[in-house]
Amino acid sequence: MEIQLSRKELGGNTLNAAIAEKTGNLRMAVVGSDYITGLGLTQLLDQAPFITKVGSVDTAGQVLALAAEGPVDLVLVDAAIQGEDLTETCRMLLESEHPPTVVVMGEVPLNVAESLVLCGVTAFLHPGLVAEDLPVALRLIQRGGAILLNDAARDALIARNRSFDDGHRSSYATLNTREKVVAEGVAEGKTNLELAADMHVSEATVKLLVSNVMNKLGVDNRVQVAVIATKARII
Repeated sequence: MEIQLSRKELGGNTLNAAIAEKTGNLRMAVVGSDYITGLGLTQLLDQAPFITKVGSVDTAGQVLALAAEGPVDLVLVDAAIQGEDLTETCRMLLESEHPPTVVVMGEVPLNVAESLVLCGVTAFLHPGLVAEDLPVALRLIQRGGAILLNDAARDALIARNRSFDDGHRSSYATLNTREKVVAEGVAEGKTNLELAADMHVSEATVKLLVSNVMNKLGVDNRVQVAVIATKARII
C-alpha cells in the first residue's frame, strides 16, 4: 500500500489528537540523527500524545539494548547516519528477535532504496514531506505500512526491478549448486563462518565461493549479492 501524505490531508495537531483517542501508545526510537535534526524531531514528536520516544541513539545495537528494557514498535533511521552502514543498520533491526517497523528518513540512492525494501524497510520519508504531521505519518505507517517515495523515484525503482529479468536473473542461473547455497546464505545475513559450518567446508572455501558468486553476478559486495539472491527466490 502506498500513501502520499500532505499537510492539508493530515490536518496537523487536530488529527494528532483524533488519532490519540483511537490508538494505543507508539513506542519509538531514533537512530543516527545529528543534534539539530534530533532537536527538531523531539519538538515534533513531543506534540503527539500517542508517541513515546524511548531514545535517540547512534547504532542499531543501542536500539536493541533499549528493546531489552521494553518494546520498541518503530525505529526512525536517519539516512545520513554517520559511521554506520544504512542497509546493515536496518537489516540488524529487522532480523532481531522482535523486529520493529523501520522507517528511513531522508533521500537515498535508488540502489540503496532497493536493498532496503528487500530487507523489509516499511517506508521512506522526506524530512519536508509531512512537516509537523510527522507523528501522524509514523502512526499510519506503523499501523498499515507504506512506502513514501516521490513519483520519479518510485517509477525508477519499478523499472530497476523489471530490468532484473534481463540481467541478474540470467547471471544468477549460472551459479552452481554450492554457489547458490552461499548466495542464499548471504541473503539471510550469515557470516562466512556460519556458512562454512552449514556446508561442512572450511571458511577459506566459503570465501572462495563468495568471490566466485560476486564475479558471476557482476557485483562487488555482499549486500548486492543478497538483493539478487532474494529477488531470484521471489520472481
